[in-house]
Amino acid sequence: MLKTPFRGFQAFRGGQLALNGLKNGVISTRLYHSRDHPSSNKIVDPKSVESVLLTKALEYIPQYGFSNACITQAIRELDYPDSIHSAISTNPSGNSPEFQLTLHWLKTQRQKLEQHILDPNSEYHKITDEYERVSYAIKKRLEFNEPVVGRLVGGISQLVVPYNIPQSLEELHNLSDDIAFYAGDMSHDFAWYSKRVGFSSIYVSSELYMLQDSSDGYRRTKNFVDEKVLGLKGLGSAYNDIEEWGIFNAISLVNMIKSQLVRG
Repeated sequence: MLKTPFRGFQAFRGGQLALNGLKNGVISTRLYHSRDHPSSNKIVDPKSVESVLLTKALEYIPQYGFSNACITQAIRELDYPDSIHSAISTNPSGNSPEFQLTLHWLKTQRQKLEQHILDPNSEYHKITDEYERVSYAIKKRLEFNEPVVGRLVGGISQLVVPYNIPQSLEELHNLSDDIAFYAGDMSHDFAWYSKRVGFSSIYVSSELYMLQDSSDGYRRTKNFVDEKVLGLKGLGSAYNDIEEWGIFNAISLVNMIKSQLVRG
């Protein structure tokens, strides 16, 4: 399985979130972060065989969903030997092919977002307010879902399988960390944690909202994002209140996703 810097759920830069806290439904924290943000230009390694295969497999998601069939089709098109499929299925991490495909999708879309933000011609650079940048980045990331939105429930279902949750939350919080960093967040205390988990919560709830949004251009979803980000901005000094952390507890994200999936 492709290795990436262990940044998100398990390690928020210098300040780590202990995974064993999941067992008790509580997240314990150690130290605050370093302000250094490692380069993410290799979120996905374009040279590895696995990455080439999974990237090709992404093309079939609109047709087959987040399923093993996408990988099978990619192997055939790339003229890879069938043994490659066995290697994917029996990877050391124990992740299923479907989850590997879903995780690869998340990483490629995060890399795509970063490339958009770093593009000097991007509209992003015309925005000066930190929270407006956050709103823009979340909406841009949601736009990347549009080609596969009809299949997205299957991918989300993979993310909340119990043994997939640590990696799922890690990647989710890597996304929120990128969004916060490029938006210009300079917090260095407890606000560092609460803002990032707040952004994660907004992204997840907006993605779930998007699944039921039939408005033109997902207009209602975009308004939803703006309202949620504005509400988070309104917390102000409440970021540093330990009680506010409970609002954004990462476990609640999982419960929210599961609840929404059950509703259909």
